[in-house]
Amino acid sequence: MEKIKSFNVLFGEYIIENSYQAAVHLNETFDKNFVDSFVNPQQMEILNKWRADFLVLLGKAVKQNDKESIWESITEWAKLSGTAAVNFQLSLDDALKTLTSWRTVLWDMMDEIIQEHNVRAGEVVAINRILDPLIDHAGYVFSVSFVDNHRKTLELAQKAIQEYSVPVVSLTDEIAILPLIGDLDTHRAKILKENTLNSCSKLENQFLIIDLSGVPMMDTMVANELFQVISSLKLIGVETILTGLRPEIAQAIVHLGISFEGVLVEKGLKNALETLRKVHNM
Repeated sequence: MEKIKSFNVLFGEYIIENSYQAAVHLNETFDKNFVDSFVNPQQMEILNKWRADFLVLLGKAVKQNDKESIWESITEWAKLSGTAAVNFQLSLDDALKTLTSWRTVLWDMMDEIIQEHNVRAGEVVAINRILDPLIDHAGYVFSVSFVDNHRKTLELAQKAIQEYSVPVVSLTDEIAILPLIGDLDTHRAKILKENTLNSCSKLENQFLIIDLSGVPMMDTMVANELFQVISSLKLIGVETILTGLRPEIAQAIVHLGISFEGVLVEKGLKNALETLRKVHNM
């Protein structure tokens, strides 16, 4: 005599067997506008399979009547989904709205199988006690992964912009210039130090003109960082010339007790180039 399957086994197997069709229905009906905003027709098959994988995991949990058994797998799936969402430049709010779609699809699937079996209300409640925590957990992990990856992406973009804001430009084989524009905070000053040393090492220039005419003000920390850059450049054989030094900045540096000894200071770029030609016969 065939053993009668419990409702959780029947429903779990039903979810697993119909996971792909349910994922297609999810993408083409409930989340159509959301999906169409970032997926082209060539990528739809991948998305269908990806979302079907989540349904399979949920089906396994229901079948085994144990949400803990696939908790780690759900976590990994949600982490990867969060990363992918950032890569596709999706909105976190829009992505989280799809949690309702997952529940709706599962309820529709449950309704289909309930009609074929004599199911008690308690059995339905028991299954929802498995599904709801897993879907909520997936949403939480997705959000954390999204925010973390989004922050990293912004930091990389910010770093790239800041590095671009401290460009070392070669004028001749021996001379390069670093025009600085805008406020110099401590963070940008550190990037300035790292980028300048790397750039001069690659260019193999002997002289670096740092033009400060576009810098409105400089605090204690930044002034110290700047002169550390000059000292570090000297160690790798690069002599620094400062140009465009505003009177207020010069006074601030003097008040800090920082010495200009050994640092060539000129009014502007033209004066610096003329001095280099005269002193070093360039």
